[in-house]
Amino acid sequence: MSGHSEDPVAEESQRFFTFFNLSMILVAITGLEIVIIYVQTFEGSTIIGVLFATSILKFIGVVWWFMHLRWDKILNTILFLMGLVIALGTFFAVIFMADEHPVVEEFKVAQIENEWKAGTKYKSGDYVSMDEKFYQANIDHTSENNWTKESWNEVSGIPHLISWKIINSADLIEINSKKPENPYYYQYTPTEQESIEENRIALLEQPGTTEDFRIKVRSEAFWVENN
Repeated sequence: MSGHSEDPVAEESQRFFTFFNLSMILVAITGLEIVIIYVQTFEGSTIIGVLFATSILKFIGVVWWFMHLRWDKILNTILFLMGLVIALGTFFAVIFMADEHPVVEEFKVAQIENEWKAGTKYKSGDYVSMDEKFYQANIDHTSENNWTKESWNEVSGIPHLISWKIINSADLIEINSKKPENPYYYQYTPTEQESIEENRIALLEQPGTTEDFRIKVRSEAFWVENN
């Protein structure tokens, strides 16, 4: 160790307050990261960039002060950084070599326009429109000649079918509306890792089309966004 002062008590006191202040700064940065993640006020790529920058700041604070590299010989810092660069390079190389770029082959959002018809077989969960209102079947049944609400529940929203097909591996899929006045958000981890083809029905406040939504697909090394 080098750079000791003539008063060891004063030096240790100064170090204590340095460590304490630094720890409070690290806590504040961590709190900021939690807020950014859960509030999601930025785009996904911006959030990743901000988190990457704050992680670097915390890393430097920990290794420079808490690991005492600031007071060690410069050779120790060089050796530490060399090992870190080699480890990070190997890690990212393995990820990029093993991962495949996901491709959004198909993504559609369409309103379900299925008007009620007499003498039609309906399954529980089917949606129909009647007199500009939307209903969902509560049992399997065949409709009678005249409309009746006995087998239907009125829904507060406009049913839309959202379907997508992803080629190559995907660890996370996120779908959200680009219009704040017609909110929708759905995120899930697919069980199938290749050739993912799924759909889901969503009740929206307003009619929507494919252009009103975006889908994001993440793999281990890539993040694809289809606008």
